[in-house]
Amino acid sequence: MHEINPPPFAKLTSGVTFEEIQEVIKRSGYPFQATVAEMIRSSPLKNAKDLRIQEEWAYIDRESGQARAVDILVDSSFSHGYDNPQSRIRARLNLLVECKQSNLPYIFFLRNSTPSQRSSFPDIFGLESQEIRVFTNYHEEEEEGEEEKGFSWWINLRDALRFWEMPFFGSPAPHAISLASVTRRPKLAITGEEAYKSLALPLLKAADHLHSLSEPESSHPLRFPRIVISLAVIRAPMIGVILHEGEPEMVALPWVRVSHLEPTKSRDASDRRNDVSGEVRYFDVVHEHFLPRYLEVLARDAEAAALRMHQHSEELVTGLGISSLEETHDSLQPLPESYKKFLGNPCTIVLGRNIPTLGIQIRKNEGEISSPEFPDVIGWIDGYDWLDREVE
Repeated sequence: MHEINPPPFAKLTSGVTFEEIQEVIKRSGYPFQATVAEMIRSSPLKNAKDLRIQEEWAYIDRESGQARAVDILVDSSFSHGYDNPQSRIRARLNLLVECKQSNLPYIFFLRNSTPSQRSSFPDIFGLESQEIRVFTNYHEEEEEGEEEKGFSWWINLRDALRFWEMPFFGSPAPHAISLASVTRRPKLAITGEEAYKSLALPLLKAADHLHSLSEPESSHPLRFPRIVISLAVIRAPMIGVILHEGEPEMVALPWVRVSHLEPTKSRDASDRRNDVSGEVRYFDVVHEHFLPRYLEVLARDAEAAALRMHQHSEELVTGLGISSLEETHDSLQPLPESYKKFLGNPCTIVLGRNIPTLGIQIRKNEGEISSPEFPDVIGWIDGYDWLDREVE
């Protein structure tokens, strides 16, 4: 047998073997993180302007003040602002990504409605306000009084630009009100706390830090809004649970949009909504197998959303607009000078579109979701053909 004389840095000690180290590395998740980063790099996002992928992106924990890291930050810009110099914004797309793998499933508790009636997805950072004050566009020939001409309401910018027309920002996937991970202790059990700490919390805190870095400068003529998507990519079974006739039924899913409810912040006299139901935030959970399809739809619809933001840059920057009330985003236009005299009038009405959800119906007369003949397989939904809907 040929003898070798390895250098000290290549010699394992304490009885540790190559195979043992390799197995530990595989279980650590670092190779999976590298795989996800490469999938993003080779996705349609590669066609974006100035694509940057930063692994182990550092952020400051809002509670402890300590520096922590999220697995991947994706940062890219859109060409609209450079192709149209008259636009007052230069929009960017950011993905905050956590990667997790497990031999045991993640469980998603599905609902056919969201805990909020108003849209807050996606996160949009870098603007003074998430709302636009919109006035009614009366025609000059109409003999309306000054009071009617001064009528206005508040609307979320996502609704004003009709983001929900784009499949990714509408109802692309089933909605979960919470998630949990399965553990073996030694019997199988589920824990929501562990899934929250390992998936939801890092994404939400990283988003908070990115928000703090995106505050607009009032003296700058341009704004730099960010469309921010928080995403968990997992290599593990994904099981959705929905009630059917009082019994929990299971279905495997490759993409779930999860909501997280945070306490209502202290209100002040400027709060127009009188809403104490809490702040709802969202993040997506996608299986590794479905990630290429997810990124394809995201790249397409984020481009369309950014284009609308550039088309309405004046309204987004000023927080003001006028509308003819037609069923199109083009009906929103910059507020004319002649209407600015009404800005002192009170405006307490808040309009918006109820959030659509993708519901799942179970019909037992068409067969069971899963079969006793295949105890290790959960009935599944795949394909998501509705994602191919054209955006006008």
